[in-house]
Amino acid sequence: MAERVCTPEGEVLVLTDQEMEAQIRASQELIKEKYFQREGGTYQNSWQFNCRECGGIVLVATIFHPVWDGPFLMSGSGKCFREFVPYCPKCEEKPSERGCPIAPKGSYHNPFRVAIQIE
Repeated sequence: MAERVCTPEGEVLVLTDQEMEAQIRASQELIKEKYFQREGGTYQNSWQFNCRECGGIVLVATIFHPVWDGPFLMSGSGKCFREFVPYCPKCEEKPSERGCPIAPKGSYHNPFRVAIQIE
């Protein structure tokens, strides 16, 4: 489950890698509902998508998720996961570039759960 962590810049939500994958799958379904593909368009070429609401051209914002894969609180190797999020500049605000940190298994925020038998 996602964990809330207080940082010097405020409280952030830390996602596990499984939660991040689920979030991406959900956003892909939302894309199909909110935007339509023009003739000859592909998902990689965002300028070939239009908004279903206003017909405007869809742009893509890049959201950067720091990877907190270190053994200590808020520590990591400096890696960053980039997520590409479409948005309509006429109907929607541009998403923030600052994404939630991701905590892979084995890191401080997503430790391996080991059952220890006590005799």
